[in-house]
Amino acid sequence: MKISTIALSITLALASTGYSAFNSAHAAGDKTVGEIIDDASITASVKAALLADARTDGFDVNVDTTEGSVRLRGGADSTESSKAASDIAKHVSGVLAVRNELIVAKSGTDARMQANEATTSGGVRAAANTAGDSVDDAWITSKVTSQFLIDSHVAGLKIDVDTKDNRVKLSGVLASTAQRNAAIAIATGTRGVKSVDASNLVVR
Repeated sequence: MKISTIALSITLALASTGYSAFNSAHAAGDKTVGEIIDDASITASVKAALLADARTDGFDVNVDTTEGSVRLRGGADSTESSKAASDIAKHVSGVLAVRNELIVAKSGTDARMQANEATTSGGVRAAANTAGDSVDDAWITSKVTSQFLIDSHVAGLKIDVDTKDNRVKLSGVLASTAQRNAAIAIATGTRGVKSVDASNLVVR
């Protein structure tokens, strides 16, 4: 299993949750298509905000949204960190309420490992461990991509991120050198990154 496949699996797992919700709600006639899209957008925004914040960037958190109500599951290092996750989610546009079900347990403990593996990304990471792949690479790819989504300099740009052995490779076509420099700086500053190859990140 390659790292890009792991990262894609995480993305598809999150996307499939929204798709399943759409099918169920559509069958029951509970929601309009617009409401489903809004919930999926909120879920993605909350996940990105959690990954981008230093207080919660190392957590495995499942984010589920129903009619603007967000449910958080997974693990947190401390009560303060758990509260931070709630505060971050509450400040995302469209969020009406937050239900925090995070398990507070120190990293490396059995309770924390069980809480993490119960999440979508945690399940993928557990599978990655079994396959002998680098879990950190998948996390770095997700982290860098999430930071790109919310950074004002590169948001909306198509930048591919691939990570192998904690070395990030960026590729894509940008409109300015400033955008390129911002993308490189974000990737370089991400925890765990050993180096950044931007030779395929070109300005035209």
